[in-house]
Amino acid sequence: MLAPRLFLASTHLLQRFTCKISAAVEPAVLADLEQAVIKPRKHPGVIRPNHIELPKQLSDTLRRIVGDHPVRKVLRDSELLNRYIKSRHPPPTPLEVENKKRLIIEEINAKMSLDRLATLSAEEAARWQRKRELEINKRLDQRTYAWKRIEYGAYEAIVYAIGRAAQEYAVMKRVLTELQLRDEQFKPSSYIDFGSGIGTGMWVASELWRDSIFEYYNVDRSREMNELSELILQQGQENKQVELRNVFYRQFLPAIDTKYDLVVISHTLFEMADKQQREEILLNLWRKCDGYMIIVEEGTRRGSELVNEARRFLLRAGDEHAGQTLAPCPHDLRCPRLNDLADRTPCNFEISYAPLRLSSESSGDRKTSLYSYAILKKGVVEDSSRPWPRIVRPTLVRSKHSICRLCTEGGNLQEVIFTASKHGKAAYSCARVSRWGDRLPISLGTPQIKPKKSQSEPDSMSKPTEPTELA
Repeated sequence: MLAPRLFLASTHLLQRFTCKISAAVEPAVLADLEQAVIKPRKHPGVIRPNHIELPKQLSDTLRRIVGDHPVRKVLRDSELLNRYIKSRHPPPTPLEVENKKRLIIEEINAKMSLDRLATLSAEEAARWQRKRELEINKRLDQRTYAWKRIEYGAYEAIVYAIGRAAQEYAVMKRVLTELQLRDEQFKPSSYIDFGSGIGTGMWVASELWRDSIFEYYNVDRSREMNELSELILQQGQENKQVELRNVFYRQFLPAIDTKYDLVVISHTLFEMADKQQREEILLNLWRKCDGYMIIVEEGTRRGSELVNEARRFLLRAGDEHAGQTLAPCPHDLRCPRLNDLADRTPCNFEISYAPLRLSSESSGDRKTSLYSYAILKKGVVEDSSRPWPRIVRPTLVRSKHSICRLCTEGGNLQEVIFTASKHGKAAYSCARVSRWGDRLPISLGTPQIKPKKSQSEPDSMSKPTEPTELA
């Protein structure tokens, strides 16, 4: 027989996974599916591409910039840098440090009680207090993340380019392609990238909107990064003419109040010293935005928290700078992943990419990268498909049913088990072929959980319980 606590837990899980929910395909999409105008695997909620390779010209250029540096050393250092970047935390806040110190003092008090001071001489008490303080500081240093800004010289910039170019290009291609698909009328004429690095965002933007973008403004505090970015545009040849028009590099944001249609801050929030600096820079960029702002970070828990912190801050910027979320959230509410502090699952997505091959020893033809992002629109999002739920974990395809974990327009996480008999062939087919990161062109009803039966009450007296969201 199950123990009472285990029984209650199993019943709770049963309620989570047996709730019923209606799902209606959008009428226009349903008509196209029924008339075979589109196939389910090409429904309008599908986000592509799923696998991305660097253009050959960029791959050749990146191989060229390695120059006389030993290839094995560059590959080894790029792998170490990549691991370090993926493991980074933002600087700890004073409150976090204070809370850790308080817990450590409680531990030390249990081991070195202050009551002992009464039994010691003045000299012994001073020595004992010093020993106690040293132990507190030692433990605090061990448990506090030692944040420091990454400094990029000429060699470090090359290592970064070799280790990060392929995956950052893939992430930016996926994110900016979604923006292009969602707003076909958006034709940016100006572009600014804060923390531009080697220029991966500019590469993608120039591919998607080359005919409309008139100015590319790249800001990175590392002069060597800026020089390498320009060299890459010159295809690794210093005297070669840059094909893009009006490309500018600066180490600091411009003081003048210039507006830009497309604003990007990618893989940069971890480099800021504290929350105040993050908010100052974000607000400065948001004020310069006259279209869309893109925020991208590593798909770790900390990266996801930084993206959502930035998103929430900008959405509260006031009427003069009001905006809405275009992606990935179908709402402007707090990310439901962050509502449950016990659940450390980040809000992230996966992209497959082909790594840069410098030699025959380079491993693998396919890798995956996790990323977190937000696309914010200055003003109102004019997209009727905005409420469509987003798939936030891999779809589980089973015999005669498929399971999708969705983020809904109500700011909730909802698991839906799609079957042809309950939801119709169109909804079932769309769910079955959709992947992590895609949207479903459906509207969800209110979850309904089958009422529990009470041992002391007949079926007719049982009351429905509140629907439980999947965390």
